[in-house]
Amino acid sequence: MSEAARPFALLAASFVLALGCGASRPTLAPAVELAAGPRAAPPEADGEGEILVWGTVNGRTRTTFRVAGDGQVLGEQSGVVLATSRGELVWREREQEVKLGGCEGGAPEEALEPGKVTQAWLAPRDAQARQVVVDPSSDGDGMAELSHGVELLGSVGPYLFVHESVYIFACGAHGNSVSSFTLWDAEAGKPLDLLLELPNKEALARRAEPMLDEGDQDPEEARKQEDLPELVQIMPVYGLRGGLRVDAQFMRGDCYACSDGLWSSYTRSAVLPSDGMPERFAPWSTPPVALVKFLQSRAGFVLGGWSRR
Repeated sequence: MSEAARPFALLAASFVLALGCGASRPTLAPAVELAAGPRAAPPEADGEGEILVWGTVNGRTRTTFRVAGDGQVLGEQSGVVLATSRGELVWREREQEVKLGGCEGGAPEEALEPGKVTQAWLAPRDAQARQVVVDPSSDGDGMAELSHGVELLGSVGPYLFVHESVYIFACGAHGNSVSSFTLWDAEAGKPLDLLLELPNKEALARRAEPMLDEGDQDPEEARKQEDLPELVQIMPVYGLRGGLRVDAQFMRGDCYACSDGLWSSYTRSAVLPSDGMPERFAPWSTPPVALVKFLQSRAGFVLGGWSRR
């Protein structure tokens, strides 16, 4: 499933959902007009220069730290801030209520709890121009329940790993959930399909097959499927000293009752470390000295990503 296959376009088998996200990529707002400059230079390995580091402290609110080349903290801010050649961009989310139309012969509209969808974007600190990353429609016709969420899984330099999930009850036998993944390039202001660039995808898919068989209600039937499991998501994972690896999530279709809840309804999926990463991530695979020193001084800090000013 590519990033272009948005979750509202993927609701399984029993019905087709049209919430405006469709199968198209999110519409971009006007370009951020900041000081022009080249694309962000690859990080140096010598630790010189300031970096922005974001993550969570003891599982609490996300925080971004401005860190000097020697590892000293120069400042901090709540939330996620990225350094790019467009300037510093802040990750924003906003939940919005959606009026639901309900089911024919069901509860009247006024008796229904409103649905909820989440918008997400990147913007300079004090400007209105933004990069719209997630912008779901507010059309709730034919639905009795709607819940849509966005999760920022992590970042590698200017690249954001964004997971979307939506649960909908649209008057069928049961509700359905659908997930999708977007890799967002904050430098270019658009999504990228980097799933195609993950090395050894076929070998990884074959390693995922026995993992998907574990706990399956009918593994023999699952093995009859000719297609290999599908790569649906990649995620950055940072070590205690800031080293980077990329995990890969593979999915295959299954019965509704067989779903494992790790991706969408009618699916089972497995996550495993990949043997490599897209080439464009290589400059961030080795942490700079500033990041290593910062992490050594911050017990309980879980790194989400870092970028160089």
